[in-house]
Order: sequence, then C-alpha cells, then structure tokens
Amino acid sequence: MKAKSSVFEKEVLLDIAVNIIPLAVIVVFAAVFLVANPWANDSTFSRVLQYALLVLPFVGLAVLTYVAARRIEVEEDVEVGP
Repeated sequence: MKAKSSVFEKEVLLDIAVNIIPLAVIVVFAAVFLVANPWANDSTFSRVLQYALLVLPFVGLAVLTYVAARRIEVEEDVEVGP
C-alpha cells in the first residue's frame, strides 16, 4: 500500500476539476450578492430564497464531487487484469 501525502491524488483532482470549477463560480456569485444588492427593494424572503438557490446546489455538488472522488480513488487502487 502506498503512502498518501494529500487527500486525493493529482489524477483524481484532475478528474473532479469539472465539478470544482462550478463550485468556485457559485462561491463568487454568493460573495457578489453579499456585497452588492442587485435588487434594491427586496424583502428578507427574497434574500433567503436567493441564498438558498446558491447554497443548496453548492452543497449538493460538493457532496457529489466528494463521493465521486472517493469512488474514483477506490477504483484506481483496484488492480485490473492478470
């Protein structure tokens, strides 16, 4: 068994980069909406809804990315063939 220096290997990080980039985009949008209010006359409900529409997909995509990375890592550890 080989020693691991990080959580995921470089190849796994490259495989899940397709999910990490949208996570970064969601974080940028959340930060922009926190600093600048694009809708000046909004209520508390609309702010909660606005952040829920950002946070819920972020959490779902983060969980999906983590599960996929673990699955890819397990599949890479299994030797296939004779």
